[in-house]
Amino acid sequence: MLTLQNFEKQVNSTILKRGEDYYINGNVTACEETGDGTWSAEVEGSEMYEIEITIKDKGEVSDYVCDCPYNGGICKHVVAVLFVLKNEIKESEVKSKKGGQKGVLETLLQTLTKNDFQNFIKDYAAKSKNFKTEFELFFADRDGRIDVEKNYSELIKKILQKNSSRGYIDYRASFGLSKEVDKLLETGLGYAAKNNFRDAFALAKAVLKPMMEAIQNCDDSNGNLGSNIEGAIEILEIITSAKTAAVNIKEELFDFLQKELHDKTYFDYGDFGYHLFSLFQKLAVQLDKTTVFLSFIEIQIPKLTGKYDDYRKEYFEQSRIEFLHQTGKTAEAEKLVQQNMDIAEVRMEVIKKAISKKDYAEAKKLIAGGIKVAEGKGHPGTVAQWERELLHIAQLEKDTATISHYTKYFTFDRGFSAEYYHQWKKTFTANEWKPAIEQHIAETIQKITAEWNKKKYQMWQSGSHPPLLQSLAPIYIQEKYWDRLLALVQQANNLNVTLEYHPHLLIDYSPELLAIYLPALEEYGVNANGRVDYADLVNKMQKIIKDIPAGKQKILNIAKQLKERFSVKPRRPAMIEELDKIF
Repeated sequence: MLTLQNFEKQVNSTILKRGEDYYINGNVTACEETGDGTWSAEVEGSEMYEIEITIKDKGEVSDYVCDCPYNGGICKHVVAVLFVLKNEIKESEVKSKKGGQKGVLETLLQTLTKNDFQNFIKDYAAKSKNFKTEFELFFADRDGRIDVEKNYSELIKKILQKNSSRGYIDYRASFGLSKEVDKLLETGLGYAAKNNFRDAFALAKAVLKPMMEAIQNCDDSNGNLGSNIEGAIEILEIITSAKTAAVNIKEELFDFLQKELHDKTYFDYGDFGYHLFSLFQKLAVQLDKTTVFLSFIEIQIPKLTGKYDDYRKEYFEQSRIEFLHQTGKTAEAEKLVQQNMDIAEVRMEVIKKAISKKDYAEAKKLIAGGIKVAEGKGHPGTVAQWERELLHIAQLEKDTATISHYTKYFTFDRGFSAEYYHQWKKTFTANEWKPAIEQHIAETIQKITAEWNKKKYQMWQSGSHPPLLQSLAPIYIQEKYWDRLLALVQQANNLNVTLEYHPHLLIDYSPELLAIYLPALEEYGVNANGRVDYADLVNKMQKIIKDIPAGKQKILNIAKQLKERFSVKPRRPAMIEELDKIF
């Protein structure tokens, strides 16, 4: 059991030393109790990492999490926080409890008068503008004169300045920035929960615009700032959907979105623009803003002439059709549908209607047109989408021949699909399946061998056998053709390839597998380079020993030979250290 009292004896000495150095050098920041026994902290290493540790009674460490990439158990960042909890926080708490005295702050709060509080607040607000702003925002609902949006805008501006250097926010700084903005967004969600939609809207606006500017000048590979922006949009979505939100608030939100959506930055960075536009559309329906909404789209579409603007243009056209349906303008919507049949999503809706009426001939005709359009645009994914729809119709019509054709095609189209394989197999009787699958296997061997023979004398062509394993192994596994699978694995004669098919062959062919493993392990050991390879070699040896106990001594002999070979020049102390784990 890991505790605050014994972790120094249980943690690896190297990790312990590094964690202690982090603690001594002050790399642990913002360590605070976020729940009953749960502590969160940030540790500055090569990057800024977030840690969460749960402490139970008597100092038991029941859980810990760090977002660093280390996967060897407890990391140095967690250790650094454990030192903080042991030496600074927990110790002081214990002393306080043993003394049976209340905290200093609690005692003072009970003795101060109203005038004491007021005088302190006035004095401190005069010295600290930040405190004044935060105090006013906390009690903004008590005084309508407080400009919530202005105050939050000032706070965001200061947060951005604090976390940027020459206008740029680096990877580390983005963590701290995001955390501070998250706290503001939590306040905004609190406003919305209390139906204080005006202040919630003000806060969301104050966050959204500057954060959109910030994301253009930062390293947001961790997605923190993007998450902040989505948080602001979430507040706007709550207001949009709230039945209790006043009409004038929704009017203001509609006008705000109309203005902001002219800025293409929202669409260029993530899906923010599409999320905001969906709110704009919802409000247009709620507020009966038909003319304004349609005019907005009319203005936007002609601007979308760039090489990568097709998706957004199609999105606006689909939104216009959807909006016309939502507002009861069915005739106008259907006219637009016919004008935009080259958009796959629009065509799909028409096809669905035909299928629902069981007009399969019309549906297939529409799909054929969709395939032609997709091929013309060079969109193979859309072609596949239409072909899957043809399979769906064939299933509705119980057209076995077409089902068999498409399920076979999709079985082998991109890799191997066991799902489609079983569907393909079901289109045959038991007597029909055997010759059908044997024919496919024969055709596959013939095709791959012919291609290999054409290229085998080219310099880049490698291997002394046609590469049949990848194509045929999935079939042999499905049909339990273990002898054929073994033959191909033996032909490949590769350690990693053999281990890939090891579970399927182990029961019936463990001696044959061992015959591949023994020379392969020795070769891997000779050519291994670095501790990662050495550790991987030992892991593989241990797995094979566990699964094939008969080969244990032979594998140990290989490990012994490798130790002897690399205990002299060239020396590999790390290899010897790893190999020792197997004995």
